[in-house]
Amino acid sequence: MTDHHHEQDDEVNEGELIQQFVMWVEMFVHDVESVPDEPTGRHWCPEWWQHPEAVARLKSLHEAYKQADEENTMSAWWIQHWDPQARTLFSGAGPFKGCQRKHAFLDRAEDYTPRLVTVAPPAEWTP
Repeated sequence: MTDHHHEQDDEVNEGELIQQFVMWVEMFVHDVESVPDEPTGRHWCPEWWQHPEAVARLKSLHEAYKQADEENTMSAWWIQHWDPQARTLFSGAGPFKGCQRKHAFLDRAEDYTPRLVTVAPPAEWTP
């Protein structure tokens, strides 16, 4: 096997990179963030991928996350990347401020922390 052939095997195509990004957003945001049902200053849109600013911010967070994971610098990632981006992403002045959709949450038990819902982007969507 030549080095060139090995490089081709190791490359991830654009579709796979997009799928990895979408999965990261859906899993990470679902597991980490919550927005209460009652009116607050925090906003989210299940169709986050329709908000270009949100996509750009989430892509930068994802890239920095992968690097921090490789370099074992996740603590710095939270402070230097997630915290300031999350303040903007979910704020009343952030990319979801004009979203008029009802933000739905899953039925839950009393002790359930509401998690953000995501709707998968169409197959042809690219960031």
